[in-house]
Amino acid sequence: MSVQGCTLVFDVGGTNLRAGLHDPTTGGIVAELTRATPSLWTLPGLRAEELRARLLEEMEAMGRALLGECHPALVSAALPGPVDDQGDVHGCPTIWGHLDQGPFAVRAALERTWPGARIFVVNDVTAAGYRYLDEGAGDAGSLCVLTVSSGIGHKVFIAGRPALGPSGRGGEIGHWRVDLSPEAPLCDCGGRGHLAAIASGRGVLRAAAHHARRDPGAFGRSPLGERSGGDPDALDNPALAEAFRGGDPWAHDVVCAAAQPLGQALAAIHLGVGTERFVLVGGFALALGERYRAEVARAAAACTWGPPEDWDARVTLGDAHEPIGLLGAGRYALAMAAGSSTASTTPAASTAPQAQQEVP
Repeated sequence: MSVQGCTLVFDVGGTNLRAGLHDPTTGGIVAELTRATPSLWTLPGLRAEELRARLLEEMEAMGRALLGECHPALVSAALPGPVDDQGDVHGCPTIWGHLDQGPFAVRAALERTWPGARIFVVNDVTAAGYRYLDEGAGDAGSLCVLTVSSGIGHKVFIAGRPALGPSGRGGEIGHWRVDLSPEAPLCDCGGRGHLAAIASGRGVLRAAAHHARRDPGAFGRSPLGERSGGDPDALDNPALAEAFRGGDPWAHDVVCAAAQPLGQALAAIHLGVGTERFVLVGGFALALGERYRAEVARAAAACTWGPPEDWDARVTLGDAHEPIGLLGAGRYALAMAAGSSTASTTPAASTAPQAQQEVP
């Protein structure tokens, strides 16, 4: 396999760090590596700056393992946080939680690692959107991608462009406060009652453990409880997702309770901007599968107008068998490098595509 001409791409998640080579000719990923993301959860004793350094070290090592002696012309990194036009990331709660949230100069760091390469830094959900932009029949490049994984994020695209405010914000629906009670669950960012604290993979797992402790009898009688020996601390997301897909009533109730505010969020986005196509991505959503998609669609339909079948058609699942983030990061880089208007997030991008970055 020749790596010459491929784009080096990264998908930095709260749980997994993925690197790959995106082939501009076929549009596919021709090589891929996955490692655990250096984070507050995997390396709890480190400070934010140490975690950032570890992340950059891992990215460099993975990139060199993929490239060998070759030097990339394009490097594209997708990260779970707001990205400004300097390629700085402003906060990644799913990676460093409540620790220092100052700007993380990702593009500058990658330019030092791969001098001469064109470096692009993009929000991870925006990258996922570029994966799906050209697949909607008749949607004119308009859709909402919503990721449910370690955290929750979204991005609305209108006419092929991410919808952003004048300060570059837009896409952080996971930090919408949906539970105003003083005992609401804590979000990774330190806030309380946020959608991500309730409906993300981490949030649902915490809720499952809470319910298991509150009613150990019901949990112990469930198929999931039997497999985990009745121990709430033995629960994990893969087991919860498997039980949900298998029809375990206890797991079904836990997951569906979390799907309700997520459906409300989709309904609000639809009513606010008119989006009629929603793509659910992220490891947790894709692991839960079709039953989960249908539940989110039902929850959205209950919060807005129109017949429920409209929402069943509007809400779709991404492909669980492909590296969505890597594919999107590759497509984003190619569009930006070509100066494509659909990749621009400000008018300046068409005149200076190398300097322009996406701001989520």
